[in-house]
Amino acid sequence: MIIRLLLLIFLLPSLAVAIDWPQPLPEMRSVDLTLAELGRNLFFDRRLSGDGTMNCAICHIPQEHFSDGQKLSGAYPTNKHWRHTPSLINVGYLKLLFWDGRSDSLEDQAKGPIHSSFEMNLNLNYLVAKLREIPTYSEMFLTSCGGPIDKEMISRALAAFERTLIVNDSPFDRFLAGDLQALQPAALRGANLFFGSKGRCSTCHSGALLSDQQFHNTGIAETEELRSDPQRRATRNYFVNEFGLEPMERDPGRFALTRNPRDLGAFRTPPLRQVAETAPYMHNGSLPSLTAVIDFYDAGGGTDINKSPLLQPLNMTEEEKSDLLAFLTSLSGSLPKINTRPPEF
Repeated sequence: MIIRLLLLIFLLPSLAVAIDWPQPLPEMRSVDLTLAELGRNLFFDRRLSGDGTMNCAICHIPQEHFSDGQKLSGAYPTNKHWRHTPSLINVGYLKLLFWDGRSDSLEDQAKGPIHSSFEMNLNLNYLVAKLREIPTYSEMFLTSCGGPIDKEMISRALAAFERTLIVNDSPFDRFLAGDLQALQPAALRGANLFFGSKGRCSTCHSGALLSDQQFHNTGIAETEELRSDPQRRATRNYFVNEFGLEPMERDPGRFALTRNPRDLGAFRTPPLRQVAETAPYMHNGSLPSLTAVIDFYDAGGGTDINKSPLLQPLNMTEEEKSDLLAFLTSLSGSLPKINTRPPEF
């Protein structure tokens, strides 16, 4: 409370309004570093894919802030994906994983891409058999997990590594911690828009993670590539069929899990740490830059009939858009230092 009062006193006069500032990111729960190191080896090990060509870092590239910089995620050779790769930065804070929230833990999420036919395409039982034939892995699992290799231990190790991918030293993080000089004037004005009554960005991008972790239809349209590419349509249709749905001409989003009509085309609000470094944007990668994202929301989102009523035109000036971009850029901090070499055993 004292920090918030000080912020109101010392901010520029035009910003001296009652902004409901989020709390700083809480400390991540303790991670077993031995288990995380095992998970790091697995994350960069191409033996986790069916043909030995892919690992987790194929799509979650460290140099790309653990996204991949592509509109649509990579896929198993000769296949194609139909959704954009989200960043893994601060993923340990999320309650639900994937764009549609179909996993409720990192441990559960870690298994999905490995056995997915259009991602890494490796039967998990076969993966266990493969890893048990590697003495170093058997020793590492015994040391860190206390037993022989199994599917649950593999997912625990991967999840432990992913929980170390924390960024909490951005200018905005430092500002929330009390460093009133951490944000430049333009970024401060942008924060006022973001959290204020005009921009209303924090209606969905709220809390310490700058995500309400809920699901919203922003009206974003299907791209021509997704409409016209038969391989991408086939992957999507296979996926929705796994959830008991008939083929669709759109991505169902959260609806595939809930069957609630209000969830048709709704996707989880992404956290915003490193957002300036992880273009393109949206679940289908259809917006190429933060400038395009700001223009999209300034116009009130897309035209989907199921669009959330929360989205309304904002009528921002060009200066306000520039300030908002400055604030979003202030959400980038230092990437964790990670050994990206694959295992040498």
